[in-house]
Amino acid sequence: MNFKPEISFSTRIRKSPFFNSTMKWGCKGFTVYNKMYMPTYYNTFVEDYWSLVNDVTLWDVGGERQVEITGPDAERFVEYITPRDISMCNIGQCMYVLLTEKDGGIVNDPVLLKISDNHFWLSIADSDVLLWCKGVASANKFNVKLNEPDVSPLALQGPKASKVMEKIIGSWVNDLKFFYFKETSIENIPVIVARSGWSGEPGYEIYLKEGIQGNKLWEIIMEAGKEFNITPAAPSQICRIEGGMLSYGSDMIYVYT
Repeated sequence: MNFKPEISFSTRIRKSPFFNSTMKWGCKGFTVYNKMYMPTYYNTFVEDYWSLVNDVTLWDVGGERQVEITGPDAERFVEYITPRDISMCNIGQCMYVLLTEKDGGIVNDPVLLKISDNHFWLSIADSDVLLWCKGVASANKFNVKLNEPDVSPLALQGPKASKVMEKIIGSWVNDLKFFYFKETSIENIPVIVARSGWSGEPGYEIYLKEGIQGNKLWEIIMEAGKEFNITPAAPSQICRIEGGMLSYGSDMIYVYT
């Protein structure tokens, strides 16, 4: 018999603030990432790739959840869970970090954002980092508060990304250094704009701080990008391999024993 298995949408897997927009704009495939639906392609994987390297693409990467770390021991705690020297990270700076457990296994490879003194976000790959952090903090009596804030990122990637961002928020965005960010707003929607992204192309990650405004923010960006041939897309395995970027769960994984 010719069976056609399906995975149904349900409340057991969360939808990002941009989910309705991804459906409206023709997403054809999803994966599950941090217990959330994340798009994988819109046209074809190859067509989406060429849109990324030739023009500009908008990705729903809301599945890259944030772990917020605050409190008197926040910086000391982050130093404890990663081999990176966090004292070198300035306010407004991002750092790519590895989270390692006691035997050296990799738990996750998030991007760290230093929001202010003793206030950090971990923008995580696909694993239960919040639960792991709570266990580490409890066992070692760190005076920190750990939670998942109402923050969901979009990625704007491609050689024309800076033109779209300049149209939306102004020319200052061209002065944003690689792996730095700035808090701002887009039509009164609070966001953090970071010069970063999971592709070998120029791009930005836009961290939405009010999930209820997700579809509005999506449409603002798509409208601004019309003249630059913007299309919706998703993280491209082709592009990240060409750019030499690692993928947690594929190129690195911690095997529990």
